[in-house]
This record gives sequence, structure tokens and C-alpha cells, in this order.
Amino acid sequence: LEQRKIIDCTSSAGAIKAIDKQSVHQICSGQVVLSLATAVKELVENSIDAGASNVDVKLKDSGIELVEVSDNGKGVEEQNFEGLTLKHHTSKLRDFSDLIHVETFGFRGEALSSLCALSDLSVVTCHESAQIGARLVYDHNGHLTQRVPHPRQHGTTVTLQKLFSTLPVRHKEFQRNIKKEYSKMIFVLQSYCIISTGVRITCTNQTGQGKRTTVLCTSGSNSMRDNIGAVFGPKQLQSLIPFQQISPGESIKEDYGLGEVDVPKDLFVKDMFKDMEIIGQFNLGFIITKLKSDLFIIDQHATDEKYNFEMLQKNTVLKGQRLIAPQSLHLPAISETVLMENLEIFRKNGFDFLVDEDAQVMERVKLVSLPTSKNWTFGPSDIEELIFMLSDSPGIMCRPSRVRQMFASRACRKSVIVGTALNTSEMKKLVLHMGEIEQPWNCPHGRPTMRHLANLDMVS
Repeated sequence: LEQRKIIDCTSSAGAIKAIDKQSVHQICSGQVVLSLATAVKELVENSIDAGASNVDVKLKDSGIELVEVSDNGKGVEEQNFEGLTLKHHTSKLRDFSDLIHVETFGFRGEALSSLCALSDLSVVTCHESAQIGARLVYDHNGHLTQRVPHPRQHGTTVTLQKLFSTLPVRHKEFQRNIKKEYSKMIFVLQSYCIISTGVRITCTNQTGQGKRTTVLCTSGSNSMRDNIGAVFGPKQLQSLIPFQQISPGESIKEDYGLGEVDVPKDLFVKDMFKDMEIIGQFNLGFIITKLKSDLFIIDQHATDEKYNFEMLQKNTVLKGQRLIAPQSLHLPAISETVLMENLEIFRKNGFDFLVDEDAQVMERVKLVSLPTSKNWTFGPSDIEELIFMLSDSPGIMCRPSRVRQMFASRACRKSVIVGTALNTSEMKKLVLHMGEIEQPWNCPHGRPTMRHLANLDMVS
């Protein structure tokens, strides 16, 4: 009977059938253009390869509604209109041996084809030898469906609408993670702004209210140093110093009696802490526990310290001290944008700002309040560190390293110390806390919280 069920299932719902060609094209294209950053990167590379000295990137709703890249390059010749967006079509090489001579960014003949499959793509272009431009509309298979004359100076404009709309799951994920996608795109674009000497690159974003904000802007200088100053601001340019190597002997390790953590984290999960049996206390500093046939030793101070530290990290709202007069920060455009999109996280860290969205870039944000806590003082360097962290993880609660140091010091002072006798319920509480925090394996200072002592089955 069981065998019959398997056969019936295989013959109906489990039947193997070919996917239609359009779906295959869309799915495969999702392996070429993985993100907003990839889409913008491919278009900017095409513009630079076309000899453009001016590249303008325009976004609407951070790229959800529209991505548009315009340039003043050579433009597309009429004979290439049909093959422009077809799969495996390129003007950069003819066979495999040509790869060794490629000196351009794009050459694989995949990007525009993939972008057609993932969005509604149109092109307005005018070749340097043409008298008038043309507007070209392509379907999701990369086939030219509409071509009309269109006035334009020499160059090309590629417009993507509804990126990833042909892949419903990917599109929903794209919308949900748009802040992270947008930040990664800006990070990639910054790199091209720096290395593309002689090319003026600008990036603007239009919000739902119709207001367009300049995010990045370079001058087209032939100096990479000037480009760095345009991207990160003159203040950061002045502080550039050569990287120094750290010799192995200078290194994040200390031995506190337990040695390095050797708990197999891939086998031991946090849910197991609640199943640990308390055996007793050793030397008024360590808790001996048993999990099935395994014995563990837990540092009572280190584990309590880590729990208290994570609670402080999660719940503490630092109070800010207002400044006598607002202080201009002169942040680069992208840093200003990151800060303005994460104001609540800055407030929880004790920083408050006066924001004027109509002001010039690098002048839109002024500091009005700094966190204070006894002997700890904070300043613009902590703001810059937070911006750097939030650029990689927008919307995620984080703390500057100096705030972490302060919390680590507080957690240490309020935690149970070595030499304190604990009863069974107190020890059980400490062990249960380990299963409630994010990282129970080390204290804030790096001290291991626990170690595997022995397997009783092997001992016996």
C-alpha cells in the first residue's frame, strides 16, 4: 500500500516537465543581476566603456520604481539596435581567444539581456554619427518591440522600471530590504567615482514626495585624490594615512584559566542550556553542569557579565547633553543620507541632530546633542563610526565601540564576582541566561564563558 502511494504521487504532482523558455530566461538572469548594486554597476560600466565624460544615475524610491543611467558617450549605432539586448551578444569580442585583449569593463553580453528579463527596459540613444536619436523599447526576452525617433544629444540613456518585477519572490525581498540594497549600491558607485578619473559621476534619488536629492557627485577631475575628496569630503581626505601592517606578535588573546573556547558550536545550540543539570560550584568561581553524558565548566562571572552587557546594549537609551550652539558636521552626501535614514538609532545612542533637507549637500545635518555618562565623552568620531556600521547594516541597532566599552565596564561591575558562593537556583539562573542572549560564548572582553570538560561515556 505504501509503495502504491509513492507511485501515485510520482505520477501526478511529482511529474518532471520542462520549464517554459521565458521563465528559464528570467530565472537565469537572476543569477547575473543579483541586486540593485549589480544593475547600476553594469549600466555605469557600459557608459564608461562608451567613452563618456559625464554619467548621471537617477533613482526613484531608492531604485524600487526606477533606475536610469544617462551618459554623453558615443551612443549606439543603428545597426546594433536589434542585438543590443540579446543574450550572449557583445561588441567587445568575437571568440574565446579575444578575452586576453579585453580592456573594457563589460564584455560578456549578459547584462542588458538580463535587465530586460528582470524589468521594463527602454533606451534613448544617439550615436555620434547620427543626426537624431531613437527611443527603443524591448520586451522581457530582449527583442526590440518599439522604435521611434527621439531628440537627444550624443550618448545613451537606459531606463529600468520595476526592477525584479518578473520574479515575484525576489521582488518582494528587494522591496523589504531596499535600504540595504540602496546602501550597497552607493558603496559600489563610490568605488567607480574614485577610480574613474576624467569622468563626472552624479547620483540622485527621488523620494515619494517628488523631491530629488543629490547623493554623490564628482567633478570629472583627472586626479583620483580629488575624486576621493568629492566622495568622502575634504576632512576625510586630509586624514588619509598609509595602512600599517600589524605583526602577528601584536595580537584581539589572554588565558584566564579556561583556555580558548572549544565548545563545538555547530553541535551545541543555545536551546541546550535549559536542559543542563547543575552539578555544583567549583572553587567559588565556576559552575559544573551536565548535559546528557557531557560535563561542562562555566565561568560564573564571564557568563553573567555577557548577559548584563547584551541587556545594556539592547535596552539602554543614552541621555544626550544639548550643545550651546548646533555644530556643522560637513558629512559627505552618502554619510548624510545614512544618518538621516537612521535618526532613531542615533537618538538611542544619545546623539540628536537638526536636519534641513533643503540645505546644500554636506550642510544638511547639524549636531545639537551629544551623549554623556560620567567620565565618558563622545564626539564626531563616534558619529562617523556609527555611520560606517549602518552603511553595511541599515536599520539594525548598533553601538559605537566607545559605548560598547562603557557598557562592558558597567556589566563587569554589576556581575557576580569570583569568590561568591551560589546556591543551585542562582547557578541555574545564570545558565538559563546563556540561552537567552545572542553570543553566550565569550564575555565582552573576549574571556571564554564555558568549556567542555569530558564525556562520561568515554571516561567510563
